[in-house]
Amino acid sequence: MAALIDKPDQSTTASPKGDLKSRLVDHLDVLKRPNDLVRVTQVSHHHFRVNTLALRADSDAVLRTYHITKSRFLHVEDRDGELVITDQTH
Repeated sequence: MAALIDKPDQSTTASPKGDLKSRLVDHLDVLKRPNDLVRVTQVSHHHFRVNTLALRADSDAVLRTYHITKSRFLHVEDRDGELVITDQTH
């Protein structure tokens, strides 16, 4: 299993427990491609489902349509101010 670590800015104060999802969203926003959307759904306190969506290029479409290009289940923890992300997708 791959793990990513994100170290937040040391000048900020400790974040509350409910802030885990927003920190994950900020981290994933940096990693995504410019035209992709990232949907994060919190399943439990430390488990998240992350879907990456790309714009579908239909020439006759009236509305924008997206399709899922990647779907992952992540376990996220805050260890001593560091965001530890473990991919648990099988």
